Amino acid sequence: MKRLFKKNQIIIATLAVMIAIAGYLNYSGILFGESEDSTTEANADLANQELLDISEEDIESSTEDIESNDSDVEGTPGEAVLTSGTAETTVAQAKVTREQVRAENKETLQGIIDNTNLSDAEKQTAVDQLVQMTEIAEQEAAIETLMASKGFSESVVSLDADSADVVVKADELTDANRAQIEDIVTRKTEIAPENIVITPIHE
Repeated sequence: MKRLFKKNQIIIATLAVMIAIAGYLNYSGILFGESEDSTTEANADLANQELLDISEEDIESSTEDIESNDSDVEGTPGEAVLTSGTAETTVAQAKVTREQVRAENKETLQGIIDNTNLSDAEKQTAVDQLVQMTEIAEQEAAIETLMASKGFSESVVSLDADSADVVVKADELTDANRAQIEDIVTRKTEIAPENIVITPIHE
């Protein structure tokens, strides 16, 4: 009887161990041949379930946040809004563009002057144009300096042989202001007042 009892205990213990091993193998995916793909799918299902757990209340609150940000925008969408510094930026950009074009022209003329295959007459023409370009640059700088001394601190002047374009920061220009600018230009150049175009820009 004791032997039978001990035998039953051994069988029960062995079965318990086998069940434990089978449970471990089943959990690790070895017993049923599960691969890493099944683990990945399980993780994906868990992630999808977490996404589904987002409540409608959370979605509504997110939508409200977006709408509140949009409500801060004033004016017509796509419409240019003049802010402080716009006039200064326009003038600065115009000056940069002017200097870039001038630098390219100087480089071209210098290339003509240095070209040994061109005649002396062609080189002299390039030299004359280069000298004229330098004189115009000096005149533009002098006019802008005089305008600044008269209160037109933000301006850009573009000259050519017989005309002048003046862009100046001003809410409005009176006839006296225009006459003052024209006088500065005519004193520094030989350009007639009727060939001077003055354009005010404002914030």
